[in-house]
Amino acid sequence: MNFLPHFPLSLNAIALFGLTLILGIVSGEIVSRSKILPKISGYLMVGFLVGPSVFNIVTPSLFAYTRLFVDISLGLILFDLGRHLNFTWLRHDRGIFITSFSESLLTFFFVFVALYLFHFPLLHAAIAATIAVSTSPAVVMMIANDLSSEGPVTRRTLILTSLNNLFALILFTILLPFTQTDTSHHYLLMHTSYRLFGSIVFGILMFILTICIAKFIGKRKENQFVLFVAVVIFAIGFSNAINLSSMLALFTLGVAARNFDRNHVLIEIDFGLIAKLFFILLFVITGIHLQLKGLWQATGVVCTFIIVRTLAKSCGVHLFAKMSNLTKSQTWLICLALTPMSGLAIGMSHLVIDFNSNLGYQLMTLVATSVAMLNVIGPIATQLAFIKADEAILKINFKRGRNEFNGLQRKSLEYSGRRA
Repeated sequence: MNFLPHFPLSLNAIALFGLTLILGIVSGEIVSRSKILPKISGYLMVGFLVGPSVFNIVTPSLFAYTRLFVDISLGLILFDLGRHLNFTWLRHDRGIFITSFSESLLTFFFVFVALYLFHFPLLHAAIAATIAVSTSPAVVMMIANDLSSEGPVTRRTLILTSLNNLFALILFTILLPFTQTDTSHHYLLMHTSYRLFGSIVFGILMFILTICIAKFIGKRKENQFVLFVAVVIFAIGFSNAINLSSMLALFTLGVAARNFDRNHVLIEIDFGLIAKLFFILLFVITGIHLQLKGLWQATGVVCTFIIVRTLAKSCGVHLFAKMSNLTKSQTWLICLALTPMSGLAIGMSHLVIDFNSNLGYQLMTLVATSVAMLNVIGPIATQLAFIKADEAILKINFKRGRNEFNGLQRKSLEYSGRRA
């Protein structure tokens, strides 16, 4: 019996899991030292290199395992994103909801029209336009966390990201059942209503369950941390089992946890290290989806998609900027920060594949190649926006520390000169 390993080695799912984390964290650190690219670019680069476009380390059998990690990553992100949607802030800044509605509506309409002019079927164009509405919550949240960014531009970017993802999820949940072409209209309407309202109700029921358990276990951080993670994972599995939208349910859970916990039973939990783990995996997996072949084949459509989406979001934000008392500089920086489109778009494309494989793979080409370009541009744009707004605490402290050091150096030289 031969106990020696066989060459060439074939990686199993566990080895690949560890390898992607190691390569992701190393490449992210290397890229971040360029002082131009954010760490996310490094994670994407690793995914692209191990994917089918370059070294093809990820085989189809291993690729199937990534779906679980994508679902958990998106679940944690959407739950956390829902907690950023503060109804009190919406009442305080009444222009923010109108701003988000206008940028979402204009994005959907202009992208839909542009794709229709490229002879996309109506349903294809509508679903792609719906995906275009969403800004990548993972990119915005991770860059804000990496920079410790805080201020009016960061806060409004997070709220606008929450709202446009809410609109995108609602539209996507409504349109998704219509991809099943072999069913009756009556069944489609019933299915749409069930998925839309059922997902919202399920999210609220999960919130009630979370509150009841939290009252029992108390306000200990470690207990509630485990509770939140467990509830998110359970909600993903159970909502899929009963054919509901896990993304909309978890977003609803996050919104309810933020706004309906009147007695403050739940404490503010920072997912911290576990969120970092799944964020790295999400962006590495997103990088795996990127294929240059699709980019060269659909350059005109992809470039039009990106340009129209960017212009539509910018117009929507500018239309009602005065209602939110935003300066011209803040308005432009928010438009810049809303550029990214990433993991959620990939997750939506996967769901379309589940419902209609032919339609899903056609959309995946457009979405994945658009994500490929926006994953290069988007994180840089968001990082630049937060830094230019002087809200990135880490960057500000670095500059301030360097200026203080230079000032002390000058004083020391002056003192030495006087003594001489």
